[in-house]
Amino acid sequence: MQKLIFLALDGLSWNMIEELIANKQLTNIKALIDSGSSALLKAEGFLSSPKIFCSIFTGKKVEKHGIRDFYSKEEDLCSEQIWDILNQDGIKVGLYRPLSVWSARDLGGFCIPNPLLLEKETFPQNLSFIGELDKKARSEKYSLAFLLKFFWKLVKFGFPLGELSKIIKRGVLLFFKKGLEERMHLLKEIELIIHTNLYYKLLKKYSLQFTVFFDYSFDTLGHIYWRKKGEKSKYSNIIPKTYRIVDKFVGKVIRYANENKFHLIICSDHGFEKIEKNNQKNYRAINILNLLRELGFYYDVYGIYMTESVVFRLRPDSSGSFKDFERALSIVKCDGKNLFIIKSYEKKLIVKINDIFGDNENLKVELPNNKTVVLGSIIDFNPGHTGTHSEDNGVFIINGPQVKKGIKINEITPYDITPTILKLYGKEVPIDIDGRVLEEVFK
Repeated sequence: MQKLIFLALDGLSWNMIEELIANKQLTNIKALIDSGSSALLKAEGFLSSPKIFCSIFTGKKVEKHGIRDFYSKEEDLCSEQIWDILNQDGIKVGLYRPLSVWSARDLGGFCIPNPLLLEKETFPQNLSFIGELDKKARSEKYSLAFLLKFFWKLVKFGFPLGELSKIIKRGVLLFFKKGLEERMHLLKEIELIIHTNLYYKLLKKYSLQFTVFFDYSFDTLGHIYWRKKGEKSKYSNIIPKTYRIVDKFVGKVIRYANENKFHLIICSDHGFEKIEKNNQKNYRAINILNLLRELGFYYDVYGIYMTESVVFRLRPDSSGSFKDFERALSIVKCDGKNLFIIKSYEKKLIVKINDIFGDNENLKVELPNNKTVVLGSIIDFNPGHTGTHSEDNGVFIINGPQVKKGIKINEITPYDITPTILKLYGKEVPIDIDGRVLEEVFK
């Protein structure tokens, strides 16, 4: 029986991998590429991570699997995913936070659902502290009491003490940082260190035959800190540092895979590239979490950055009124004028900042609950170190006993991954799959 570890890394980008390999910074990922097969993965249409990853895990287009964006629900899923197909044949599965898993179930190993859910169960239940971390991460509320409580759980779980010291160091720095740019890279580094080490512990603990690890740090950080090759700034090392953290994790996974005869796939949904702006100095971003908290809609509404705007929707598990949220946004005033430009659709709002307010972060903002805050508390004034999704830099790397070495194959699509995995396991590929088996990667 074949075995496979699948590292699904949202926003991992070929152009950054190539740059860092050229600078001899990603030794483990380079070794994986040199001793395996790789390809540029190119997604089509709107580059929504839940949509693309569900296509990766089903081999089907969105019209068949039904998952379109971050607001899709479990009942929207119309197709079996690769782990469902394999588990039906008795293959022992371990899932760590894939976007297209909404509820925990017994697949023979462990199951930790979507990291964006505010409330979630895990299987087994003693892993529920991972869901607790995700909930705190969504609100950025890493209080000292929570961190101490969480550190104790990590120690009991056998978390490496050396890695724990890295978390503590970043946690201390976090208490002195304000604003999106100063805080987000520390938050993501803490989460990435925690989740890569927890997953590795679970990988060694359970005797698995198929397992998926998902992380979205590259995507979040890419939107905020991306830069052109060679560009220098206060934040120019953030993205490379995150890649190096993952490269160290990949090194441990490679050793485990080799010792236990696993195949290994690293795959992203899209890459990143720099946003070009005529006047980057005046670029502004809505601080989504602070805005929702100030308006009292944090548990009812969710927002996601889309270049220079934010798309807001009602959370799938919310009973709140989306109309009330739209009304609240529409009457937020700054210096007597509307702060936001709002386009309303049936189930979403596209919101931009009115760009007439200049650089004064201390302007008074009047909220609908008669509260007054300063503009800088709900709008981030950043210098434009921002990136956007790139369809041309998605990553696919496969390595293992049955895979050819040093092969760079032609551009592939998200739909090709599941049929290729089924081929590896000797399973029949369903006729409604939209992708093809990547026969050229196999010996």
